[in-house]
Amino acid sequence: MFGNLTGSVGHQWNCPLLQAVIHICEELPQPGRRVPQVMIMTMVTGLVTSLSLFIALMFFVEVIDAVRQASLPSLELIYQITKSRTITLALSIVLTIIYASALPSQWVISGRIAWAFARDNGTPLPALLTQIYPTLNFPIYTTLAALLFSTLYGLLYLASTTAFTSIITSAVLFLNITYTVPQGILLTRGRASLPQRYLDLGWFGYVCNVFSVGWIVVLGVMVCLPSERGSVEVGGMNYVSVILVGVFGGINVLWGVYGRGRVIWGGME
Repeated sequence: MFGNLTGSVGHQWNCPLLQAVIHICEELPQPGRRVPQVMIMTMVTGLVTSLSLFIALMFFVEVIDAVRQASLPSLELIYQITKSRTITLALSIVLTIIYASALPSQWVISGRIAWAFARDNGTPLPALLTQIYPTLNFPIYTTLAALLFSTLYGLLYLASTTAFTSIITSAVLFLNITYTVPQGILLTRGRASLPQRYLDLGWFGYVCNVFSVGWIVVLGVMVCLPSERGSVEVGGMNYVSVILVGVFGGINVLWGVYGRGRVIWGGME
């Protein structure tokens, strides 16, 4: 049970990507209808493709220990299934292209979040970061800032794999917290405060909200546990709790020093 819950943390990177469409909802026709449809279809597509792949791997994988110990498990897995180095190389190139093509969407999402925050005067240089490129009708400066930050952050892996892994794990927790806070507010205020909407869950919405709040408590405990049971060594420590306290402390300090009296939660007019 402990191993299953701990192992599920890494796989939850798939879930936060569902919210990508939310950050461009202001540019979609009928966003109240289209955004839920896109999110639901993303889940259905992911379930069909991942389940079929999982079943195929169960039948054709031979030495699971070799996959675990490989420096690149996906490469070893493909080789065990195909028995061909040529096909393995070709499929690996295809996977690399897919991964590379997914990177710009991350910059776009992060850039839109930064642009929305700058629009409310919540970032340094808001006048610059809120500018829309006239030809492309696109927040170019925040997108470039997201690209620069992602590039610099990737260099952290070269300095410390422990710090890099801890921050990656923390990101999963932070994303879940941002999804849970609005649901906790709904539980205290009641879902009747929501406006008329296309997807109305009714009483089942309370079930989802209660589960989300409870799950974030469990997840917060699990991701802060040491990577090795009973380990008190520096190499086996889990720094997620340190990062969590540091980020929340930094946010509160920045709010008190910079944000109070400057941030205006206006949104789109």
